[in-house]
Amino acid sequence: MSFDNIAVVVREGDTFDELQLNIEKPWGTPHDYSNSVLVADIRRFFNDSTDPPSAVDSFGLVEINPTLGQLSLRLTSRQTEALGRNTPLGYRERGISPSGLGIGTDRSDEAQGVYLWDLREYFSTVQATITGITAGTSFTAPGGVTASKVRVTTQSAHHLTSEDQILLSGTGQSTYDGVDFQANKLTIIGPTVFEIEPTNAGTPAFSTGSTTGTVSLYQEDTLAIGTLEVIPRISRDSTS
Repeated sequence: MSFDNIAVVVREGDTFDELQLNIEKPWGTPHDYSNSVLVADIRRFFNDSTDPPSAVDSFGLVEINPTLGQLSLRLTSRQTEALGRNTPLGYRERGISPSGLGIGTDRSDEAQGVYLWDLREYFSTVQATITGITAGTSFTAPGGVTASKVRVTTQSAHHLTSEDQILLSGTGQSTYDGVDFQANKLTIIGPTVFEIEPTNAGTPAFSTGSTTGTVSLYQEDTLAIGTLEVIPRISRDSTS
């Protein structure tokens, strides 16, 4: 999927609430994000472990009409005041070049100049109804203990792959419901049967069964990308 860059330019200390988005997936169809979690992070770099730190801030998200895919990305005056300014942008806006003392005095607060941001969606979709959670293939857990893998049987085809991240819910067992299986791969035994591969720590191992619940597929998606620059304004020590 390709994206059009949304170049956002805000003024230092000003409230920004002009970015309104209509999300469509596929194109022309409003995307209902009612059951999703949306995050719009602002960062200096694509990489995470950096000096200075990559993470800068996040846009505030206002859900205008989730069922129609409408939302607003906002920054408060406190946020734009704290973001590093791109000082040359302010001079260009006024049609001049910095000269004299201004060259040394008006240095940019943010060496990177332009920030990066993207809007991401985290969600899950129900894949199948569980008819049985039972003991599966034996394996050797840490310490040499023999244990069984968790085997899940579904009522209809689960449509999962070995790399999918899953969530189990409604099983009535705390060992499964809401547990993060992100680190676990799957072994696909058949269209309606799969096993959860234990990690090197031996989890999960089968401990108790169930005949109810659902299997959901955890997913992430990037909805929008962009850049962010901050125009400086004339400083003032007080508003009194």
